[in-house]
Amino acid sequence: MKTFWGVVGVCVFSASLFGQAGTGTISGTVFDSSGAAVAGASVLATKEDTGFRRDSVATSSGDFSLIGLQPGEYTVTVENQGFKKSTTTKLKLEVDQNIRLDVKLEVGAVTETVEVVGEAALLNTEQSSTGAVVDRQKIIDFPLNGRNFVQLGLLLPGVNSGDDGGTSGGGISISGMRPEQNSFQLDGTINSDQYQNALVIRPSVDAITEFKILTSSYSAEFGKGAGGQINVVTRGGNNGLHGGLFEFNRNNALQARNLFDRNPAFVTSSGKFKAPPFNQNQFGFTLGGPVIAPHYNGKDKTFFFVNYEGLRLRRGNTTLTAVPTADMRTGNFSTFLGANQGTDALGRSVPRNGLYDARTSRLLNNVYVRDLFPGNIIPTSRFDPVARNILAYPGMVPSPNIAGGRGANGNPTQNFFDGRTRTSNYDLFSIRGDHQFSPNDTLMGRYSITDSNAFSPNTLPGYGGFDNQRQMAGTIAYTHVFGPTTVNEFKFGYLRWAQFQAAENTLLDRDVIGELGIRGLDFGRTP
Repeated sequence: MKTFWGVVGVCVFSASLFGQAGTGTISGTVFDSSGAAVAGASVLATKEDTGFRRDSVATSSGDFSLIGLQPGEYTVTVENQGFKKSTTTKLKLEVDQNIRLDVKLEVGAVTETVEVVGEAALLNTEQSSTGAVVDRQKIIDFPLNGRNFVQLGLLLPGVNSGDDGGTSGGGISISGMRPEQNSFQLDGTINSDQYQNALVIRPSVDAITEFKILTSSYSAEFGKGAGGQINVVTRGGNNGLHGGLFEFNRNNALQARNLFDRNPAFVTSSGKFKAPPFNQNQFGFTLGGPVIAPHYNGKDKTFFFVNYEGLRLRRGNTTLTAVPTADMRTGNFSTFLGANQGTDALGRSVPRNGLYDARTSRLLNNVYVRDLFPGNIIPTSRFDPVARNILAYPGMVPSPNIAGGRGANGNPTQNFFDGRTRTSNYDLFSIRGDHQFSPNDTLMGRYSITDSNAFSPNTLPGYGGFDNQRQMAGTIAYTHVFGPTTVNEFKFGYLRWAQFQAAENTLLDRDVIGELGIRGLDFGRTP
């Protein structure tokens, strides 16, 4: 059993703060037509889908900075006495991005407006890090096997499937580093466990706004991992009430059978082999919008977003192995005797696969000799009590269920098949809330939980393994703007990973060690 807790609190107080994880910054300079700085100009950024606002005032050098902004499209308004008002609309801000927006004010009345659509510097001069963003449109449009957003990272330069199917670091290699060197963040707080560096909460693609993969030269705020930094931002509600239901199904209707998969458990009515059963269902819903309650309207102030995703996977299992024959279970190995391999010290023949009675060992002319069991049959009275219990234990050593064959040494081969089903289930639930107290104070909270269980039948009944897990992650972020040059951002993160793995007999509350009579293994009686 493995349990991991992580609690992280971050409080930042700075007069010059850029690129806080999970948010973005709009900065620039306000100047007039002659190029002179316009001090004291008021700057207001409004998020177009929620109405959240952040304001500032240009310094004596005309500079301004609006930090701690959630990704999305913004309208930036700049005005000052004696100049026309400047409005820039549909300015797209991405996660961990610092947009440079220089504003030129024209002489005129404040009642006059100069409107610009989505204009920002094309060259990033504010950050040295390299990376790319996978935005909401790509997340929606690209097909994903299993709805795993990490697969979209393979679209970016410098990212490859270095550990295909692995769990550490999301199973991707970034800039040539091992997956274990990657670091995941969710809404600006850590989302990687400290033991295997595995992704703790894998949010549903329907609950992701966008995510960014930094490949090199990232800033000091990313303090874990020498590989890539993957920062995921979850969706929040907006002024419109929106929701959706989804269901994705894959089955064996179009699944081809492996040529060598000849399990007699999976045959058609005409006796032909067919592919093992396979059925995968992924389903869920999303719902978000303003918080509306009696005597309260959260439009432009308070929003919620909830998401649920479930998985039910059933895959037929094909296992062929060898088990003792009926004669072998009674100690009869007479059919195993082979050709003569020579003679012993008494001049007796030494047959291949002969079984010798250790109790007859004796020293003859400085050479030990022993006698064969008569007919190569071990009397059942000589069976160890634990061995008897193992053979009698239901299902522990099953009898052959197909003919199988014999190897060159006479041992049986592939005389037992197991067609039990592999299963995998999970339920993921996430809820997020956003509230703006004023243009200078915003609060965000999110909680996510995943419960999962899986069963792998392995080779024989009773030897299968259960894997039960629970992951939880929460984030609280509070941002307060003291003035045009001073901002405080507090973030609190909670992370927990609990995992319980054991053999199926253990989880069925059976003391197999005690039932078999094995001594000295008390530690094996409990998970």
